[in-house]
Amino acid sequence: MTIYFRAVPQKGEDATGMTLRQAQHEAFDVVVIGGGINGTSAALELAATGYRVLLAEKSDLGNGASSRSSRILHCGLRYFETHHPVRTFARSPARLLGAVRMAKAAMESRAELVRLRPARCKPFTMCFPLFQGDDIRGWHLDIGFALLKRLAPSGPPLDYRRVRSHLDREIPFAADLRDRTRLKSVATYREYMIDWPDRICVDNALDAERAGAQLRLFTRASLRERTSDGNWLVDLADGSGDVETVRAGVVLNLAGTWVDEIMPPGRSPNQPLVRGTKGSHIVVRLPERYRGYGVATLHRGGMPFYCLPLEDDWFYFGPTETAYDADADEARTTGEDVDFLLGEANHLLPGLSLQRRHVEFTWAGVRPLTFDPAQPMGRRTREIHDLSARGMPGVLAMTAGPVQSHRSAGRELRDAVARMLPPSGEPVATEWGTALGAPDPRNAREAYRIAVREEHARDLRGILYTRVGDGWGRHLDRNAAEHAAHSVADLLGWSPAKLNEQVETFLAFQQQVFPKGDAA
Repeated sequence: MTIYFRAVPQKGEDATGMTLRQAQHEAFDVVVIGGGINGTSAALELAATGYRVLLAEKSDLGNGASSRSSRILHCGLRYFETHHPVRTFARSPARLLGAVRMAKAAMESRAELVRLRPARCKPFTMCFPLFQGDDIRGWHLDIGFALLKRLAPSGPPLDYRRVRSHLDREIPFAADLRDRTRLKSVATYREYMIDWPDRICVDNALDAERAGAQLRLFTRASLRERTSDGNWLVDLADGSGDVETVRAGVVLNLAGTWVDEIMPPGRSPNQPLVRGTKGSHIVVRLPERYRGYGVATLHRGGMPFYCLPLEDDWFYFGPTETAYDADADEARTTGEDVDFLLGEANHLLPGLSLQRRHVEFTWAGVRPLTFDPAQPMGRRTREIHDLSARGMPGVLAMTAGPVQSHRSAGRELRDAVARMLPPSGEPVATEWGTALGAPDPRNAREAYRIAVREEHARDLRGILYTRVGDGWGRHLDRNAAEHAAHSVADLLGWSPAKLNEQVETFLAFQQQVFPKGDAA
């Protein structure tokens, strides 16, 4: 297939080569608000289809729930995991149908991402221990995996089996599991980790830009009003004090947890679209016998609980699930969260005897689930909302879009836009970008400079976490931060004082957002 890419815009230009001042009053087919995994996927799909697209993000790409997710590319089993599954689904056929629909989407997304992003999807063997007297029985999983296989028969294999004997020989860490006298079997199957979802956001956005989309990062978008010709006026504030106004036939509100804040003056909803729930995680080092494995179960509160491989001997336990109404940027793992996660980890794997001093660091994110008065913790089904009934025709929003199904979310949003507005241009052939991966230490300086020159990075967080990935899996020390800062100071115009300020800001960010367990 021939690939047609427009030139990457230079500083001060948009994707057409026009200066930002010249583009101030441009009209777009679609303005996408939110640079997370779903916003960038939608921008890519729309731009490739021929829509004139502007993507606005209030901070940097992938800085919300996308980068703080549990990172598991799961097969869809978690949608059937609940206390008393047979009784639950028998009483609510609608819930069963929803679970089947989400599981099918998970299997399809799993197949698509493994095919398109093999370097970003790392396989491992998941183990689900089954105990006598527990709600989840072996035959539940047998039926569940038979159904999953039928939902997506052409994807990567599930490799499902149940180990009933010689557990210590078959499962290297079996001796660490609880209640060995009640342990009946261990189900094993193939899962994948999405090791760097924020980098996928970057690749999506860059591919959208090459297809003609404009990117405005560190720019807060707000809806002003709908004009008589059916277009929306969207104000763009980049923090400099200037406000640009652009016009759009359709607006996609894909701001995740902040969806309900993107409303025109006087249009506050009677009921929110988003129900935020916080998921916290703790990272520990585990022995060699855990390499290549993960563990899935239901914690004592009845929700899915995992031990998952992060990198090398780093593993994490989580997530929690608690209601969260504050600003998602301020979500942190609390001491109570750490105690809960350690308690459940030690209940599942008492042989590890984990304590707070073993917690290397923690992180928390907020899931933008769908608000439902009947479900206090929100619905997990991905939904597109036409806000016409709320007095906002031409505005669509999305809730509960998982990281792993962002490709199908982008297509679904593209199709929803097509029912409202035809593209003003011709389709542009695109291809998926190639992530940098962890840089060779000898070439780290050039990787940092590419992040600034070609990938819109403006600060150390955007370089070291979002675009290069050095920060994930470990805390970076001052020397590493200073090396990165010196590598890009000339590109960003940082004075010595500004460089030092950036280093201090980055180190404080690590301690605040990814604190050690004894600091929570």
